[in-house]
Amino acid sequence: MKKILILSTITAATLFATNGDNLIGLGAESRALGGTGIAMYQGSENAMTNPALLGKTKGNKKEITIAGTFFKADVSASTTVSGDNPATPLIYDPFAGVERKSDVGMSVIPYISHAHRLSNSITMGFGIYGTAGMGVDYVKNDTPNTGDPKLFNMKSELQIMQIAPSIAYNKDNYGVGLTAIIQYGKLSIDYDTHDGAGTLVKTDDDKMSSDTGFGFTIGGFYDIQNNVTIAAIYKSAIDMEYGNEISNAASYFGYGKGTTALAAKPDHLEQPAEIGLGFAITHKTMTYTADFKTIKWGDAKGYKDFGWEDQNVIALGAKYSASNYWIGLGFNKSNNPIKNNKDKTYVRDSSRNATPGTQENTNGDTMNVFNYVMFPGTITKAYTFGGGYDLNKDSSIELAYTIMPEVSDTVSGATVGVGDLTTKHSQTATTIAYKFTF
Repeated sequence: MKKILILSTITAATLFATNGDNLIGLGAESRALGGTGIAMYQGSENAMTNPALLGKTKGNKKEITIAGTFFKADVSASTTVSGDNPATPLIYDPFAGVERKSDVGMSVIPYISHAHRLSNSITMGFGIYGTAGMGVDYVKNDTPNTGDPKLFNMKSELQIMQIAPSIAYNKDNYGVGLTAIIQYGKLSIDYDTHDGAGTLVKTDDDKMSSDTGFGFTIGGFYDIQNNVTIAAIYKSAIDMEYGNEISNAASYFGYGKGTTALAAKPDHLEQPAEIGLGFAITHKTMTYTADFKTIKWGDAKGYKDFGWEDQNVIALGAKYSASNYWIGLGFNKSNNPIKNNKDKTYVRDSSRNATPGTQENTNGDTMNVFNYVMFPGTITKAYTFGGGYDLNKDSSIELAYTIMPEVSDTVSGATVGVGDLTTKHSQTATTIAYKFTF
């Protein structure tokens, strides 16, 4: 059950993402241009997209960006089973006759970044960002001890904050950069079930576990001409371990701290490594940018255990610049990293087997329930647009709007009594940023 989570950053608690559980872009300009930023200079927030581009900072002034993203996700799930068994009215089926919408409202995702040039070839940066996550809240119509917890009244929350000091070295037409990442995360997984006699049993009671992890981003750029830039980045994986949060919640479904490969490290949840290439071309008042990257979900602890696969992302952006304003639009396309695990089998935790000590294979339908009900990182497209306006020579305001159209996925959950499980998911986000130099 390593996917039952919901992302929050700093003060937010919601479901937001596009590429799996990663936000597309961080700053308003990046988000307006489809999440691009590997090869295009966008100011101090480049510390997270490609720290080498901090080397394109002009002059000796310091830049600070303060921004927030207002995010709204709509997620619903339904099953094809007909309803509870009338012969056993007190023994309810947590999936029977389900059609529910995740009850998560608007959230605010803040960030701040800073950059300043120390010399002709050295630039420093610093930022605090929210970057990734996913989850749901199906807590509805629950009456203690008599309630019928459809979809287990699942509620989960993962809070991730990244602190990112950066340094960049540049010459006239190339540069390299390094960002050290300190990641702080908190995870809570809660759901309701029953004890076999119809009595409601609550799991975990809103407790949260936390951890701190460390990683890095390295990047480089090369200006083929004054108006043509190519660039590349590598982001390391960041491993996190959340106490017994995942294993405790997962034990009801047959996973736990056993000797199986699946249960070897049940509470690790690793933000995956990324490899990316970028291109940016400027012609007169127009800039065109494109990023191509692979997110290594298939190698990340936790995600790989539940069948996630590597995700390929294409991001495109176009920007028109005038003397004191710019406007832009973009597109982001990726594959769904969560496959239908119907045909996958794995060894069940021996402590939960019908015959203790024996090995039993559990159908991948259970993985489908965890992924598509509780962690639907299924968005594959985003359409973006935005702009910026110079308030004066030292400050500007920027705005970006992101539309992620609804996707609908139907997978098998027959082995866990779901029949066919259908998840629908769409998102919208508005980002506002204020930049100033001094």
